[in-house]
Formats: sequence, C-alpha cells, structure tokens
Amino acid sequence: MPGAAAGGADAGGAPGSGGSATAQGGTGGGAAGSMAAAGAGGGAAQASRSLAVGAFASCVIDASSAVSCFGRCGGAGNGGSRDSAPPGLKAKAVAVGRAFACAILTQPDAMGAVRCWGEGAAATAMNLAEASAIAAGDVHACAIGAAGAVTCWGDAAPTPPAGLVAKALAASGAMTCAIASDDSVKCFGSHVAEPPADLKAKSIAVSSQLTDAAQGPRFGCAVTATDSVSCWGDDVGGVQTVPAGLTAKSVSVGRSNACAIASDGSVTCWGTAPRFGTALPAGLKASALSMSFRTAGAVTSDGKFSFWGDVSDGRGTPPEGLP
Repeated sequence: MPGAAAGGADAGGAPGSGGSATAQGGTGGGAAGSMAAAGAGGGAAQASRSLAVGAFASCVIDASSAVSCFGRCGGAGNGGSRDSAPPGLKAKAVAVGRAFACAILTQPDAMGAVRCWGEGAAATAMNLAEASAIAAGDVHACAIGAAGAVTCWGDAAPTPPAGLVAKALAASGAMTCAIASDDSVKCFGSHVAEPPADLKAKSIAVSSQLTDAAQGPRFGCAVTATDSVSCWGDDVGGVQTVPAGLTAKSVSVGRSNACAIASDGSVTCWGTAPRFGTALPAGLKASALSMSFRTAGAVTSDGKFSFWGDVSDGRGTPPEGLP
C-alpha cells in the first residue's frame, strides 16, 4: 500500500509506496515519498487537515484530527481484508507505506508518540516519547524525535548519518532524505539519489523505484531557500525540466512527474504521468498535495479533500461528512 506525510507515496517495491509528513499537518506529496511543513505543504488556512496518498490506499486527517484510511492493501485501507486505522485514532500527521501506515498522535500515550498499523515490521512503531515528523518508504518508516534525532524502523531500515539533526523528512522505496538543521539535504538508505551538496531546502519530495527484480529511476525535488524548485537525480519523464520562473511553498513527486503549490494555492505540474495524466481538477487551489505513481490528492483551499487519477478500489473516496 501507499505512502505520504500526512504523506503518501507510490514508490518502492509495489507500484507506489512511501510518504511523509510533519506534525503540523499537510504533506508535500507521497508517491515517491515527500514531506511538508506547515505553510510549506500543509497550508496555513487548513493546517489541521492533511493527507497521504499511496499505491493502493489513502489516509486523511480531518479537522477533528481523526484519521480515516480508504482503499485496499493489507492493513492500511478499509477496502482490504484487515483493519484500517485504529478506531478513535487522533493524529497530527500520517504517512503511508506499501502495506502499512503510521501517524503521530495528538497526545502521546503509554505506547509513545507514534502509532503504526498494517503489515510487516514497519507496522510496529518504535516507542518514541515525541515526534515532529514522520515518513514512510516501501517497508520502513522514519521519524524525527527529541532534539531532531532521526529514528528508523522496519525491514532493512536505513541508518541515519551520524550527528544528523533534522527538521523534515521524505522517504520512498528504500531511500530516506532529511532537511538538516542548516537546511542542507541528507539522503541515506539504498538506491539513493544524492542531492547537490550546496542545496538548501524548505521542502523536499523523493522518488525511488525499487522492485525485487530491478532498480528503477530515483530522483528528488526541493523548494529552495529562495522559493525556486530544484530537482536532481534521474531525469525520468523530463522531471528535471522545472517550469521557468516557478516559485513554490511545497513540492510533491510521483513516478516520473512533479507538482508544486504556489503561495496563492495554485498547482503547477510537469514531467509525464502516464497512469493519471497531468490534467488537474478545474480551478484547483490547494493547501496540501500528495501523489503516488497513479493517484493524486489535495486538501483544497476550502478545506475539502480532492482526488484524481486512478481512484479505483476506493483509494480516492474518503468517507462522507468528514469535518
């Protein structure tokens, strides 16, 4: 199942998994893993609402902080044969992997600040006393805990660089990237697209396509310190050709495409998206965006959840009447 922060993703072993989010809510995108900060992907107007879109399921956090997951695949979406999000779960951020999801609780309990569910080792969260951001790859998850320390768990969980102090995360496949305290970007794990050494970022999103049979393209995009968008890694689908003059507050990536949210909420996409095209819902204004390899979702400027692309199996159909 999927991934993104409030994040979702569609990268990794299955066609799509991984995602990330900060505790403030919102997501920079999922499909290939992504992150968001409040006002930089989570949106200031609807900071309590966020979403994560994955390969087979999606999760949203509504205005009451309740988590709803829908679609199919193991234990993440309610269309599967196993349980969805734990009943009564209240969260500040959610991230979705291939067959699991994790959320940062609004109030830590005896089991810690993070709760995970679904299938695999990543579905059992580390007991963290606090968490400010979370990201899900294919079969692993990472979170930022006390003093900016990054902890990862799951199958083949990556080892963060020694001394890393992070303030944002993005994950996809077996790759994780962090925005460090000095705004530099550090990536670790396997099948990694190394970012430029001089990159300073406000928001990042990554895509790493890794299957049992082969290693596919990997790339990343970031909103820089000057609000421009910079992409690196493999130029799959022309994703490295960022529209001239584009400025943004957050960015999200899919299999071979990327989308960015501008300060006025308008969304610009580039690259190729054969599974769901590049057409956006008419008049879309967004405060948060999450993408998988085949599906995209947004929190609109009026606080609603909108999905497009391949929304089969219920992955683009949130429960009715969400606050």
